Amino acid sequence: MTGQVVILPDSFERQAARTPDAVALVDGEEVTYAQLDARANRLARLLAGQGLGAGDVCAVLLGRSVELVVSVLAVLKTGAAYVPVDPEDPADRVEWVLSDSAARVVLTSASAGAVPVPTGDGDGDGPPVWRWHTPEFDEALAAQGDGPLLDEERVRLRGPGDAAYVIYTSGSSGRPKGVVVEHRALSAYLTYARDSYPSVGGLSLLHSSVSFDMAVTTLYAPLTAGGTVRITDLTDARPGDGVPSPTFLKVTPSHLALLRDAAPHCSPSGQLVVGGEMLTGTALDNWRRANPGTQVVNEYGPTEAAVGCCVFTVAPGDGVEPGAVPIGWPTPGTRLYVLDAELNRVEPGRTGELYIAGQQLARGYLNQPELTAAKFVADPYGAPGSRMYRTGDLVRQRPDGELEFLGRLDDQVKVRGYRVELGEVEAAVAGHPAVRHAAVTVREDPGRGARLVAYAVPEAGQSPEPEEILKHTGSRLPDYMVPSAVVLMRALPLTTNGKLDTKKLPAPDFSTRTVYAEPRTAAERTLCDLVGELTGVVRVGLDDDFFALGGDSLLAARLASRARKEGMDFSLRDILHKRTVRALTGDAK
Repeated sequence: MTGQVVILPDSFERQAARTPDAVALVDGEEVTYAQLDARANRLARLLAGQGLGAGDVCAVLLGRSVELVVSVLAVLKTGAAYVPVDPEDPADRVEWVLSDSAARVVLTSASAGAVPVPTGDGDGDGPPVWRWHTPEFDEALAAQGDGPLLDEERVRLRGPGDAAYVIYTSGSSGRPKGVVVEHRALSAYLTYARDSYPSVGGLSLLHSSVSFDMAVTTLYAPLTAGGTVRITDLTDARPGDGVPSPTFLKVTPSHLALLRDAAPHCSPSGQLVVGGEMLTGTALDNWRRANPGTQVVNEYGPTEAAVGCCVFTVAPGDGVEPGAVPIGWPTPGTRLYVLDAELNRVEPGRTGELYIAGQQLARGYLNQPELTAAKFVADPYGAPGSRMYRTGDLVRQRPDGELEFLGRLDDQVKVRGYRVELGEVEAAVAGHPAVRHAAVTVREDPGRGARLVAYAVPEAGQSPEPEEILKHTGSRLPDYMVPSAVVLMRALPLTTNGKLDTKKLPAPDFSTRTVYAEPRTAAERTLCDLVGELTGVVRVGLDDDFFALGGDSLLAARLASRARKEGMDFSLRDILHKRTVRALTGDAK
C-alpha cells in the first residue's frame, strides 16, 4: 500500500457517500449505508461529548447485532479504540479485560446483566456503562446530530498511528493479553482484502464473535467495498427461507464440517477464506466436492499481524494434496523470514521459525512492555528501526518459494481457530480448591478435530468430581477454552528430566455413564445415533449429557443442523441448555 493511509472510519464514510441507499446490514431489519452512518455519527457525538477520543479505549460488550456494528463504527469515528468483549464470557474474564484495558466507557445492551466494572457499579467510580435501548440512552442519543463529527468536536485528532482496536488473546501467564492494532495496519489489511476478495462487494455473513479477529474481514471489508453484511449463525439459514447465498465467507477449518451439514446456501458462491488453524487437503476436498466453483484461500496470520499476512489460493478445479495445505506467499507490504535460533536465514527445505515484518504489524501488547520487546524484535534485514514479530510457528519454504506450516515451538495451540495458551487453561483448572496440580493437552481424534483434555491431581484427602472441575473452569474461561474432559490422576507422569510425559497421559473415556437408558422412539434412536456419530461414542442413551460425551458448541451446531434434516427442529441454544436426547426430543417439533 502506498500513499496516504485512509483509516477505517473515513473509508466507510466515503463508501456511504458513494452508495447511501445500498443495504449495508441485514439483521431482521435492513439498514442502508446512509442510515448506518447516521446512527454511528449520533453515537460518536455522544461518546465524544463524554470525553472519548484518540488514545482512549471503549469496551463494546455486545453480541452480534446492528447495535454492535453501530457501536464499533462510532468508537472509531471519535478516534478511540474499541475492545470487543463477548457477553458470553465469564464475569471474571470480562472484569479483567475492562480493568486491564482501562476502558473509559462501556457499551452494552439493556438485557445484559450487571457489568463487572473494575471499581464501583457503573454509576460511581467505574467507567460509565451505557445500555442500548434504555430510556436514558435513547434520550441522550436522540439529542445528537447525525452529521459527520467536525474536528473541533473531537477530544483529540485521530491518525493512522492511533489504535483501532485491542483484541485479547489467550496468555501463557494465566491471563489474556491485549494486542493493540493501529489504523495503519488495519488499513493495509483491508486494502489487500478488498483488492484480493472481490466477492466482499456482494453478500457476506458475519457469524463469528467480534472478539475473534476473523470478523474484521467479514465486517469491515464489505462495509468499505459497498457490500452487504448479514448477521447470522451458520445454522440459522434453512432451505426454502428465501435467503440468498453469500458471495463471500470466512471460516476456520473446524467450520468446514459444519458447512457440509448446514443448508447449502451457507456456503459462498464466490470466495471462501479459511484461517485460524491448519487446513488439510482432506478437510477442504470434503467441502469442495459440493462447491467446485468457489475459489478457496488459505489465509494465515496472527492477531499481531492484523488478521492475515500470508495466503495460498486454490482456484476452482485445482487439486490439493491430503496433508497440510501450504500457507503460501506474503500479502503486499509484508515480509516473511524463516530464521534459525541465531536469526540467520534458513535455506529452503529446512525447518525454521517464521518472523513477520512490514506494515501490518501490531503496536504490541497493552501494558506489557517486556513481552512486547521479547516478541517484536529488531529486524536485521529491514530498514533501521524496523521490527519483526516472532510468531513461534515452525515453517518450511518449498523449492517454489511457498511456505508450509509445520507446528509450534511452544505450548500454544489452536482450537476452532482460537488461540489457546495451555498455561491459561491449566491455571484455571488448578484454581479449583480441590486440585493440587493440573496439566492440559490436546488430543486429535479422527473426524472430530482437536479436543482439550485436562489432567488433575486432587489435594490430599479430596475427591472432586470431574464435572465440578469443568464447571469451575467454565466460570473463568470462554467456552472454546474449556476442556472436553477432566481425568483425575494420583500424579502427573514425568520424563527423566522432570517434564510432563504426554505420551503416558491416558485417553479420556467419553462413554462412561451411570445408567444406560435405551431410546424408545424412531426420533430418539436417530438423535442418539447422530450424537454418537459426532462425539465418537458407540452407544448413546437418552440421558447421556452431550457435553460430558465430549461435545462442544461447534459440534452442537452441527448436531442442530443434522437433526433439522431429520425433521427435528431445535436450536443450538436448546442443546446448550437441555443437553440430553430425552430433553431435546421431548421439545422437538
